[in-house]
Amino acid sequence: MKIGIIGTGPMGRTLGARWAGAGHAVLFGSRDPARSRAAAAQAGTSAQAGTSDDAAVFGEVVLYTVRGVFPSQLLRDPRSLADKVVIDCNNTDFDMERAEPTPAPVPSLSEQLALDAPGARVVQAFTTLPAAVLALSRDQLAPRRISVFLCGDDAAAKRTVAQLAEDLGLVGIDSGPLRRAALVANLADFIRFQIVGMGRGFLTTLSLDTVPEPR
Repeated sequence: MKIGIIGTGPMGRTLGARWAGAGHAVLFGSRDPARSRAAAAQAGTSAQAGTSDDAAVFGEVVLYTVRGVFPSQLLRDPRSLADKVVIDCNNTDFDMERAEPTPAPVPSLSEQLALDAPGARVVQAFTTLPAAVLALSRDQLAPRRISVFLCGDDAAAKRTVAQLAEDLGLVGIDSGPLRRAALVANLADFIRFQIVGMGRGFLTTLSLDTVPEPR
């Protein structure tokens, strides 16, 4: 699959490198050419570098990691995201010293992204997972059956993102329509509270499971 990565922060670099290592074609896009070249070099294999516009055009799937800057502000032509699966992995700010979240926006970041990029098949995903977890190998992650919560209005798009999660050794969990994104955002805040407030560290995760009914 061709995956464009918009933004070269920890999430973009980590997920892009993991997907490149899993055999996908990846292009890192940034407003700073040096950052996209560094991310591609770090990913190795056949990863490419370019601008944010290049990543939007290149990807069948586009990972959007630029929090608070929406496509109409970033891309020359936001319509380049139309009909594409666009993964929003962004969270709101979190006060790491006080271990408290900032007020959540209404509508959620994912819903705002969808409004700003009409026609994009937006899926909120990976918001509850620190980059340190995502950097682990598939062999380390798969036995833990770590959940990736997926919110979106396009069932096929959610299946695509679930498969990309499974390529990394994670488990995609359908969490309803995009209007449920704020609910998952609260869960991300809870995880960050556990990481910082309870001192569990950046390898803290959630695995949703169902106990079988007794026979």
